[in-house]
Amino acid sequence: MIERKLVREDLWLASGKIPIVFARNAIHTMVDRMCGAAFENNLQYGLEICDTSEPSYGSDERADPGSLLAMFELQTAGFVVIGEALNALNEEEQFLGAAFYIVLTDALRSWMPVYDHRTAEWYNEQLGDMMADDDPENRESYEFPDVEKAVPPEVKEVDGWPLFAARRLLRKHLRGEFAGWIERLFRIVCLSRLHKDMASVENNYDAAAVPSLLIAFRENDAIHACWDEEAAHYYESSYEPTCTVRFRPEYPEEFDTALRTAFLFLKVNMELAQLVNLLNNWEEKHASRHQHRTEPALRAA
Repeated sequence: MIERKLVREDLWLASGKIPIVFARNAIHTMVDRMCGAAFENNLQYGLEICDTSEPSYGSDERADPGSLLAMFELQTAGFVVIGEALNALNEEEQFLGAAFYIVLTDALRSWMPVYDHRTAEWYNEQLGDMMADDDPENRESYEFPDVEKAVPPEVKEVDGWPLFAARRLLRKHLRGEFAGWIERLFRIVCLSRLHKDMASVENNYDAAAVPSLLIAFRENDAIHACWDEEAAHYYESSYEPTCTVRFRPEYPEEFDTALRTAFLFLKVNMELAQLVNLLNNWEEKHASRHQHRTEPALRAA
């Protein structure tokens, strides 16, 4: 890392010339330098670097001897209200806004969980099944957020399209009024297609990673309501980090692979954070009864 001028030589001395300590300090330094203030207002992650993962439940699995795990753990989820942006895009051409939404959620899912209308529908189904098992006689008395009603008709239509058709529609408008949004979206799409080598530590946690982003069509809509119901229980279990990379510092190829994956993960989130800010600013200016949510959607306990 010093030879490649990724970090200063004095960091090796400050780390007591201990390789593992140096690797930790070097990664933290590079992440801070790369990200700066990109995540000040949303999408905040904590970075933990350790020489072994937490003990898995029911297993004695550990990381390979001598290896490090760099784990990006969600601290504050992003929150975007996208309804007015979709309306503006649809005014440019029918289904353009829906195509934007579908392509965005698909690209993000290659890197992180996303809470969108599909996630909310699944939550409602699971909750309904649970109520039917626990209290079958009163199942109809329970009220669930009407997710289907909250989803714009255009989104339902485009949800059945092949992704290439949605992307083709978006490309037609790369020189249009909303080119900035679409260009940033395609940067996320490109990053989603690149090879990544994330380590699996799912056996060490109760559940998969929590969603990094909540996408609602309107503030306090049914999707937002489902999120609030689920988020209330997010602190009751241990959740897998959003991104984990494994490497042995003394093996340059392993370190390069891990560093590349971590860089891509951060780059995706930096692009996303800026896109979220653009879309939320548009929502604030154009939504008739919008109340800007000043508190993050999720903070770590």
